[in-house]
Amino acid sequence: MELSVNQTYTVVAKVESINQGVHFCNTTVLTTEGEHINLKLDFDQLPFLGMGKVYQFKALAIVKIEDELVLKCIGITPAEDILSDEEMAVVLDRFYVYAPIPMLEIKKGIEGYLSRIQNTILKQITTIIYKKNEKPFYLHPAATKFHHAYVGGLSHHTLTMLKLIDPFIEIYPYLNQDLLYAGTILHDMSKISEISGVDGEYTKEGHLIGHLVMQTIEIDSVAKDLGVQKSEEVLMLKHMIISHHGQFNFGSPKKPQTGEALLLWFIDTIDSKFTVLGETFDETAEGSFTQMISVMDKMKFYKHNVK
Repeated sequence: MELSVNQTYTVVAKVESINQGVHFCNTTVLTTEGEHINLKLDFDQLPFLGMGKVYQFKALAIVKIEDELVLKCIGITPAEDILSDEEMAVVLDRFYVYAPIPMLEIKKGIEGYLSRIQNTILKQITTIIYKKNEKPFYLHPAATKFHHAYVGGLSHHTLTMLKLIDPFIEIYPYLNQDLLYAGTILHDMSKISEISGVDGEYTKEGHLIGHLVMQTIEIDSVAKDLGVQKSEEVLMLKHMIISHHGQFNFGSPKKPQTGEALLLWFIDTIDSKFTVLGETFDETAEGSFTQMISVMDKMKFYKHNVK
């Protein structure tokens, strides 16, 4: 990168390392052009950086020593806060192994289901929470290791679950479509706060509270702001969220006790297991058993060669 003194540069880049000592701190980033550059930081900028994340950096070229020019970071903005959806899709493709479906396709699909919610209370609550979390929702993994543990995994998992709902409603018409769409869109939304991000570590809140309770609290807060906290819709939605792990030993504070809550647990389980099974089969030769699969109670599965 050619530098001119006192010139300001703007780059979109992924953080590859963060270094600090008693008297210095800096970061090495990989730009969208494939160039590694080093940015000098102030210590108060460190909390705004995360390993593996992409930012738009503003940097000023200054003279360090012996006429050497270095880049002094003067601005850090998460890429998703400043780039368009189309620009983010390019960035995600450049820096990460993203979900099997492109981001724009996933977003179009999820927003399509959101638009189909007819119940006013459910639509208001779901839309408010979705809009609040929209940017990170399409970047976050769904887990740290067990299923959909990749950039975009959270939204990909959500869309797959949404696609499973309509066939069940067709066969079991007593199930409420609006509750199922709303509950599915929101069920894992608090993983954005539970898991730190693309390099997936659990946050303090994630360890101590967990996304089922965190999301239930958020629904309750939004419902109070709307003045609908005592409604049947809110009670049913909160029950779906807090029970969607199904069993106490899977971290569920309550077991499902409505049809919609039961189905949410089932389709969550279906996608988390079958997605991992498919990924494992891709790495397994026909006529062989897989390795032990954690989400399948560490069982091995046989990949047959029946045509």
